[in-house]
Amino acid sequence: MSDQNEQVQQESPTPQPPQNSGRQLILSTAIAVAAIVWGVKNPAVAMRIIAVVLGFGGIIMIHEFGHFIVAKLGGIRVEAFSIGMGPVVMGIRKLKKGWRIRLLPKIGEEQVVEAGDNETEYQIAMLPIGGFVRMLGQSDTGAAEAGDDPRSYANRPVWIRICVVSAGVVFNAVGAMILFMALYMNGIDLPAGVVGHVAKNSPAYDAGIKAGDRIIGVNGDSFTMNGEQCVDFETIFQAALLSSGEPVSYLVARTDGTQEEIQLIPERPAGSEKSLLFSGISKANTLEVSPLIKDPNEIDKLYVYSGLRPGDIVKAVDGQAVPTPWDFEETLGRVFASEIELTVSRQWPPSDDPATARTMEAVTLPMVVAPMLDNFRDEFDLTHFCSMVPRLRVDGIAEPSKFKLLVNWIKRTIFRQEVTPVDETFLRVGDILVKVADVEYPNFKQLRDLTNEYKDKHLPLTVLRMNSAGVDEEVNLTVYPKNGVGSKRTTIGFGAGLDMESPVVAQVISAPGQGAILDIPAGATIVAVDGQPVSSFYEIAALLVKNKGQRVSIDYRHNNEAGGTAVEIPDFEPVHAQASLAAFIPFTEWTRNFEAATPLEAVRMGVRKVWQFIVGNYVTLGQLFKRDGIPMSALSGPVGIISMTYQVTEASVSRYLYFLGLISSCLAVMNLLPLPVLDGGHIVLLIIEKITGKPVHEKVLAPVMYVGLALILGLVLTITYFDVIRLLF
Repeated sequence: MSDQNEQVQQESPTPQPPQNSGRQLILSTAIAVAAIVWGVKNPAVAMRIIAVVLGFGGIIMIHEFGHFIVAKLGGIRVEAFSIGMGPVVMGIRKLKKGWRIRLLPKIGEEQVVEAGDNETEYQIAMLPIGGFVRMLGQSDTGAAEAGDDPRSYANRPVWIRICVVSAGVVFNAVGAMILFMALYMNGIDLPAGVVGHVAKNSPAYDAGIKAGDRIIGVNGDSFTMNGEQCVDFETIFQAALLSSGEPVSYLVARTDGTQEEIQLIPERPAGSEKSLLFSGISKANTLEVSPLIKDPNEIDKLYVYSGLRPGDIVKAVDGQAVPTPWDFEETLGRVFASEIELTVSRQWPPSDDPATARTMEAVTLPMVVAPMLDNFRDEFDLTHFCSMVPRLRVDGIAEPSKFKLLVNWIKRTIFRQEVTPVDETFLRVGDILVKVADVEYPNFKQLRDLTNEYKDKHLPLTVLRMNSAGVDEEVNLTVYPKNGVGSKRTTIGFGAGLDMESPVVAQVISAPGQGAILDIPAGATIVAVDGQPVSSFYEIAALLVKNKGQRVSIDYRHNNEAGGTAVEIPDFEPVHAQASLAAFIPFTEWTRNFEAATPLEAVRMGVRKVWQFIVGNYVTLGQLFKRDGIPMSALSGPVGIISMTYQVTEASVSRYLYFLGLISSCLAVMNLLPLPVLDGGHIVLLIIEKITGKPVHEKVLAPVMYVGLALILGLVLTITYFDVIRLLF
């Protein structure tokens, strides 16, 4: 490097091009002033936005710093290194004698670098959204500029230029590793490797893994925390995702203290739109309602629909203690009633004073029974009660999109038009499905099949609806099934549930272990079970469970005629159904603190985490090219990532930094793709230059670059479109 410094001193004064333009300066200043004024009025939101901007800016800065430092070490002349983008606010350069500091350089001002001056000006730009490096003779979108200067980018050896181009990606990966290492040294709360739920008929279910089990090792690898083995849940998820159909080994710690090595082969769930592999394990939540809900509007909304408060801890279900989340889920699944009473421990308003007592409160919540059961390999595992299936009911209508609400607002406020809030499907919550196309009283599978069959066509429905006089009457409607936004799944726009409030049988089905199909006509009303009158399927379920292992009579009425039959109720699973809460409860995820015992362990954990993210990203990209792989709509681009980052800022600082590490790893993957304009594309061109002995001709390079730029912009715009659609719809 000493020879290079002597060469700089011998150079004649060199002009450098101006960077600020009048239009750029005015626009950037206006943006900055408007942002400051808005931020003063909205400090909380402004701080979160600043965190997002600085986070992304930091990731890009690390990338650019990699290019900068390796270019310097490789003898390439670096004219400018900028923190931030847009007009230059301040430039600093070390001169032969003293320093030159430029504040808001004049528009069109050229710099003259004299012999002995430092070749690089270090700049701070107005917009803190990254940075850039300007190397002599280097171009991101065309051929490197030829020149006589031996320190020009184009005149340096190919291997040095490859190192310079690769440095940004390497620094992103290394930066993520260092960030993860620091987090693990300090300790970070991550989702624990605790099994919260196991899907029925899944690989994990067949292998005997149960809710409450702790997975403490995956494929022979684990972390050691306080002398015990453990893994985070992301490691469990990634092992299945990356298995490629090969067996995955889990070391499972049972609730009784024993350990077992279990091997299973992950599979693709039935009905999934993606070809990703899963084991059937879901992560665990606690029984505490998330205390992170701070927005007064969200707190009020939670209380209105559930009666719960942030920080509430569920202690009992209908008076029965539920010490663990899996006890809670199991107990709920056996309660066939329209509502349930939860006993919760509450401290409201929240207080940091340990002397503030918690009170026990009773909260009543509505219950639902879904038309299908959770079954990994069978998309349509229908709910039934000793082969009897209740009618389908409209439990929810798709809410109008934000875009539609915006259009209606514009019509009302600007064009003064009357807007009638009519739902597209014309269905109402509570409608009972009597007939769909030519199928009377369809079950859920039949409804799905008809929805797919009538995609982009009008589908006739007949529903039973209560009129203003309180009398049920049949109403004929037409719906238009179509694919959901960003989804391959065809939908009608409503959520179907079971009509558990009435004892009407939609149909009887053949069910394993249930013996012969009951001779009950579709639309019949059950009036008694084992001689006891019933008025709802809740009561039917309770009597079937009560009499399991017995033979009982079933009395019904159909078309004003009485009928009857009998059923042998099996000892195992007398009711093939599971109840759950109708209201979503935002329980806190089950986490544990991952803190490395030694710096060496922190290094290992950090390297492994980056490796997980990088390999996972390449697997995801590979899925895009499979026929049944991940659709483009499932990806997130700049808008989606920024939106997710904004949400993560609500969590702890450590989780926010963890997410930035993930994004930095993703940036390393994306920039290394062999596409023109990206770093990976430049590396391919440099390798071609090394093999042929000469650069790719500009007549070939220019169209390749433009095609590459068009592909990248098209990809970004497509993904951004889906990001915006998700936000609006």
